[in-house]
Amino acid sequence: MNHTPFNHEGFVVEHMANSDRSLAYKHLPIQIYPLRLARSFIKPPIPLFRTDYNFILLFLDGGGVQQVDNELYELNANDVLFIREGHLNSIRSIKPATEGYFIHLNSLLVYQVFDSKALLNRLTFHPKHSVSKDDMAWLHQCCKLMDHHQSEFTDPTAIGVALLRAIVLKLADTWPEDPTGSDRRSEIAMNFKEMLYENFMKIRDVEFYVHSLAVSENYLTRCVKHVTGRSPKQQISELVIHHSKVLLQDPSKTISQIAFALSFADASHFGRLFKQVTKLTPSQFRNSLSQHLSEHLPHPSEERAI
Repeated sequence: MNHTPFNHEGFVVEHMANSDRSLAYKHLPIQIYPLRLARSFIKPPIPLFRTDYNFILLFLDGGGVQQVDNELYELNANDVLFIREGHLNSIRSIKPATEGYFIHLNSLLVYQVFDSKALLNRLTFHPKHSVSKDDMAWLHQCCKLMDHHQSEFTDPTAIGVALLRAIVLKLADTWPEDPTGSDRRSEIAMNFKEMLYENFMKIRDVEFYVHSLAVSENYLTRCVKHVTGRSPKQQISELVIHHSKVLLQDPSKTISQIAFALSFADASHFGRLFKQVTKLTPSQFRNSLSQHLSEHLPHPSEERAI
């Protein structure tokens, strides 16, 4: 099993091996696919994985359950979910009538699509949004245009950026007032989160982030808690342990090897933090993993495994 960040091709090979269309556009920085492909070829629950790209899910009908980091999101018709590069996610289930689109966005184009950093911050911290049926029909039409240009095998990047930017701006028009605000605090919290995803494997000292962001520790704590409800230290610990859950899926790696890969001084230090966050030891989590996944299989009368 692959425990490094997935690129799109890697995810397809691992979880959509029977799809005859899914590799068609793998070379493009923006890619779009109908969700019925996932409904046909993916069999959830998919274990936690991390991507090296961003993606948006738009549900015209149906839905399912998706995990993003430590949060579970129940998705229904007219919902939109944005998942940022580097975040852990897992497909828990999908409903049989699911229709809509999956949009893959290469990270090199993120700041062309999100010309306002406030919009990117909002979607990163609040990944799920519900829109009206009419607004989803408008978004769906943009997706159909993207799909049409992509299927012509021309270079659809410029058109894709323009249409994806229109989708983001339309979403922004539907949002209620942002509870975190678009102020200095949310900007600091976003910068902290981006730095954390880049450095957490090696650097977990809050002082490093304080120094890098040129703020005081108290101010960083206030900013991060204002947006996320958790302190920087809690954010660091949770991210490390959620990533360790991905590594623990590989039975060929010992607990000590995983602790070393995560830059812990020893396995006991890793074990203490793991239990503090999850209430289980690493061994208990690993032993219960198969049972945990089977418990989350959707009941046939409610949802069809894809």
